[in-house]
Amino acid sequence: MTRQEAFDLAVLGGGPAGAVSAWLAAREGLRVALVDPETTTPRLEGLSPRLRLWLEAQGLLAGFAGLIGPLRRAVDWGESPNSENLEFVVERAGFDAHLRARAQEAGARLIRGAGRPEPGVLRLKGGESLAAARILDARGRKAGGARDLRAPATLAICGWAMAEGLTPGTRVAALEEGWLWRVALPGGRLWLQFCGEAAAPGALAERLAGAFRAAEPQARDFRLIGPPLAREAAPILPEPVEDLDLLAIGDACAAMDPLSGHGQFRAVSGALAAAAARRTRRARPGAETDRLCRDFLAVRAHETALRDARIGRDFIRMESRFQEAPFWRARRDFPDDQPAHETLDGFQVVRGPVVRGGLIEEAEILRTPRTPAGIGWFGEIPAVEAWRLFAAENSAQKLAERWGPAALRLPEVFAREARPV
Repeated sequence: MTRQEAFDLAVLGGGPAGAVSAWLAAREGLRVALVDPETTTPRLEGLSPRLRLWLEAQGLLAGFAGLIGPLRRAVDWGESPNSENLEFVVERAGFDAHLRARAQEAGARLIRGAGRPEPGVLRLKGGESLAAARILDARGRKAGGARDLRAPATLAICGWAMAEGLTPGTRVAALEEGWLWRVALPGGRLWLQFCGEAAAPGALAERLAGAFRAAEPQARDFRLIGPPLAREAAPILPEPVEDLDLLAIGDACAAMDPLSGHGQFRAVSGALAAAAARRTRRARPGAETDRLCRDFLAVRAHETALRDARIGRDFIRMESRFQEAPFWRARRDFPDDQPAHETLDGFQVVRGPVVRGGLIEEAEILRTPRTPAGIGWFGEIPAVEAWRLFAAENSAQKLAERWGPAALRLPEVFAREARPV
């Protein structure tokens, strides 16, 4: 049975990628259905600084009480063990529910359920169907259209635990059999995530407990709370974009490095890219627009995933203590030996796709040694125009006369961009 009401956009999956997609489209006046089973298992996940700032700027964190931090983040990895910085984490079940509620407030219809997408329709479990002009499959790794990179099979084993003797904060620790990320909360409550070989022997609980004890030998009275969860965690690479009316976003396009904590950022940035393609096709329908949007989405997703996989490889190589252990040996040359970032000797001006005013178009972009993929704007300032003016005048004042006081910092930005990562 198909619902009589037809939707402009149906989103399958109510995590950050799906909820933000629904929120964006509903704010623009589209008829949006957001389909999610609302059965997210409570777990903790890092929230990158870039995503937190964007969410705050959009008002999407208003009223959300589940942001934890900043927590001190310790890293025991490579040649500089126990380096520290700060990290925010969120409880994902509450965070996802909060974002879905914001989408509803914007006008999206939240439908509790699960199903599978087909061109023009969502087939829901139970026999009902939703007609929709465009569909986003935001079920993460369950989404169709993604394949692996023939990566070593990796399992993420997660669970809640209790222990005494740990200072509240987060920690990443490299171990012979993989690596562990843990969050210690006040009162001794812990969230653990261990990434190791998928085919390694041992029960999930034994592997998770063993990883924790190896990483935190000083902890006392450790015990797991409930059975651990497990999910496949090998890098994956998106298939070429074929149907612009049925797109996979989120973890369907993922290859994250062990130390980034940027998974949700990648998911939401994919939602923003899909929204830009949707707006562009609506504003300028035609075969040339479809080609531009298809190239923009495909290259963006593919190159981002490949770069992230290479960054992950470089982090694996940084950990010198365990290079001959099977887990590390299998991953130190994956996906290839190409550099994570292209090497440029100087600045280049090329044409490429950019998002301007929410729409995709071809324009000049500035490629730099630090950002070889290209920069369209520094804030609101067009990068190529600013660089040409500075190269001709070598004057911060000339930049400020053109674009205001914010441009006074551009010489520092250019100097930073001239240095490779």
